[in-house]
Amino acid sequence: MVNSNLAEVEEVFHEAMSYDPEERVAYLVRACEGNAVLRHEVESLVAAYESGSGLLDHTAVTLAMKVIGSRPDDSMLGQEIGFYRIVSCLGEGGMGTVYLAEDRRLNRKVALKFLSSDFISDTWAKRQLIREAQAVAMLDHPNICAVYGFEEIGDHSFIVMQHIEGATLADLIRKDTLKNTQIVPLAQQIASALGNAHAHGIIHRDIKPKNIMVTPSGQVKVLDFGLAKTMPKNLEDATESISQLSKDGLLVGTIAYMSPEQLRGEKLDYRSDIFSMGTVLYEMACGRNPFAHKAESRASKSNAEVISAIMSGEPQSLRQVSINCPRGVDQIVNKCLRKERAERYQSAPELLIDLDNLQKGIFLPSRITSYVRVRFAAVAAVLLLAIFVAMFIFQRWTTAGHTLAVVNIGCDEVTIPTQCMGPAMTEALLKTLSHRTGLRVARSSMPPALFGPEAASPQKVAQELNADMVMFGRITRGEKGPMLMLHLRRSDGSIIADESEPLNTDKLPVLAQWISMKTAEQLQLPMNEDDHNLFNALAAQQNQSGDAVKLYIRGRDYWNKRDGGNIQDAIDSFFQATEIDLSYAKAYAGLADCYALMNNPRYALPADAMTKAEWAAKKALSLDDNLAEAHNSYGLVFMKARWDWDNAEKEFKRAIAINSDYSPAHLNYSNLLTYTGRMSEALAESKAARDLEPFSGPAILNHCRAQYYARQFAQADACLDQLSKEQPNFETAKYMHAIVYIALGKIQEATQIYEEIYARDRKLAGAMLGFCYGLANRREDANRILAEMQELQTKEDLSPHELAIIYLGLDDLDRALPLFSEAVKDKYPPTVAIFFAPMFDRLRLDPRFAELAKQVRLPSLLPTSPAVSNSGN
Repeated sequence: MVNSNLAEVEEVFHEAMSYDPEERVAYLVRACEGNAVLRHEVESLVAAYESGSGLLDHTAVTLAMKVIGSRPDDSMLGQEIGFYRIVSCLGEGGMGTVYLAEDRRLNRKVALKFLSSDFISDTWAKRQLIREAQAVAMLDHPNICAVYGFEEIGDHSFIVMQHIEGATLADLIRKDTLKNTQIVPLAQQIASALGNAHAHGIIHRDIKPKNIMVTPSGQVKVLDFGLAKTMPKNLEDATESISQLSKDGLLVGTIAYMSPEQLRGEKLDYRSDIFSMGTVLYEMACGRNPFAHKAESRASKSNAEVISAIMSGEPQSLRQVSINCPRGVDQIVNKCLRKERAERYQSAPELLIDLDNLQKGIFLPSRITSYVRVRFAAVAAVLLLAIFVAMFIFQRWTTAGHTLAVVNIGCDEVTIPTQCMGPAMTEALLKTLSHRTGLRVARSSMPPALFGPEAASPQKVAQELNADMVMFGRITRGEKGPMLMLHLRRSDGSIIADESEPLNTDKLPVLAQWISMKTAEQLQLPMNEDDHNLFNALAAQQNQSGDAVKLYIRGRDYWNKRDGGNIQDAIDSFFQATEIDLSYAKAYAGLADCYALMNNPRYALPADAMTKAEWAAKKALSLDDNLAEAHNSYGLVFMKARWDWDNAEKEFKRAIAINSDYSPAHLNYSNLLTYTGRMSEALAESKAARDLEPFSGPAILNHCRAQYYARQFAQADACLDQLSKEQPNFETAKYMHAIVYIALGKIQEATQIYEEIYARDRKLAGAMLGFCYGLANRREDANRILAEMQELQTKEDLSPHELAIIYLGLDDLDRALPLFSEAVKDKYPPTVAIFFAPMFDRLRLDPRFAELAKQVRLPSLLPTSPAVSNSGN
């Protein structure tokens, strides 16, 4: 392949890279001593290293040594290979060359990765190319460059990939065009991509800036899985190392971004990519590699120096290198770059949790890791805990007893138009604090609005209630969400603490218990049984499944959004949590909730989704039969998969009996009550769910929906109006608002909403758009949508229910009823709405409908009325 000794080329190359570009030429003249071939090969390798195409694995330096003599084949340009016409060469290196091509069949640009000419007949290289295609084809993630296929046409074997416009992260860093405000958002996307790959058992092994593209809109695309390895998901079951050597015994990867264990050739796991990610994040923050540059200058170290630095050195502090480094990034980088794997982030989702918190403005104390902080959040589900700890670290009184006056916590009505959670927070605090031995709790009866500088003061409250402490606060909305403003005063009015922190509000009673316990600790009051239970729960989580808890929290965060592509992300998080802790019942319950939700047109419904949901729910119950989440999940299975209303109700009631503050149980029970015609009870349960999670979009939407089903159309309209102002990007709420518009006779407004959604997601909005066109007597448009949905049905899993809705809009019940009957037999969950939803009133008037009702053991529950009503009642 080359005429010079490989070892000599490698030695000269690595030494050349230690010089600045302007000094490199003089060095090569001296080192090559007239050997033109040697100099040509080294210069070729330097050029390949600095080309920055990002699409190739060419900076795997020692592997690139093998292909110094390889050049792009200009004869490829303009060729037509199958359906592809080669337009230009995008880059080369390693074993591959990537070309821009036109896919004439689908009329789109694609990137084609071919084996370089020197490797066309190399069986091992071809196998590696196939493995790369297979690895990426397993992944479906917005931040990973998609692989469309692998083709073998004539003598050509190549991967067909997504063509990405933009620049590599290396380009942005080199040109100093990466803004500080971009660093964390880009890092979040990279970590999310790695988490998806790791969830599928894939280690990238070559994470570096040149393998990360950034589109003009700021979207990250992780490229080049040419060195990726698929491994057992249970690392303990791996019987051999994932070798870092190529078939020729050369170390593969890019040395400056390798982990210590990668350089040692040890068995790797996902934490190796975490180290590489830390190196990339360091470089993003300050513009230089932490191991490849000398501290005093921009000069590069020799290869041996780089290896030594990674193995035993410590990089300069980011705060020293870059005074503009975003706050908190240095702590995350330091944890990524720990030499010992056990001291790093243990997974990409765990890293992502800290990045997400950083983006929200939540900074961690330098001596308290996010690992501990987020674990506390697993119990309280609130990011206020550290503040409350600090708040109550004040003078320790040593008297036998204390009196704490608690003023009702209020809400800023100007900025919190949703249901105020202040009363719930107040009640929870009073309940837990009043059980304290040695602490008398007195409640002030004054409304929050009368408390403040212009009205009652802390001194006045303390005097009236004979208290030596006063606690008061308000909930308001900050730029990034709800905030709790909490104040603690002594009886003389002196300040103990004034704090404000972001508020997350799904488990107030647990939070209140935590506050109560920390208060008792500072006042030297004895612990009670509730304290011991909470403490034991915390200890169990920290000792047994800390990482799993964090993954569970992240899964629940995705689940709570559940609008768009969040469900698959939630499944990935819950699944990883069960891998870490096989006995983690809550994670199995989370999986059950996800699979049970995959029942509407938005998701590609797996044939076995409900089977998986049932298995996960039963698994959760087998691990903990006294877990509200598990009973709620099992209730979902009965309700959505089996249409077994009696058993579903038993499970939801059991979940509420175990934990009356678990909002999802109230939400799901409200749906069951709606199904069975108990509308007033359904409204009460939906309100309970909303009150427990007053800032939760799905909880608020569920209450709006219950109002619609109860035929309170004006109230539902107002509810959804308010929700749209607070959460303008909540697409499911827009979808529901259009249904309410139909009930109010506002067909044009409903049609406009569905047209907008249909442009983005045909599967989700097609049925309702066709229905609206039918109601508006736009039969041609309705039939056009019907034809498009029928075509879609040939390609994707689409329930007959969706087509039946369009026929209903066209008033063609002869065709609609048989399709609804098929959906009923399939127990397609959304079809249950035909028995009570106002939009199906006309359907229920048909005599044939009674047969459908018998199949599900439900009568036609509600009195029928015109499908379109102008009444707000």
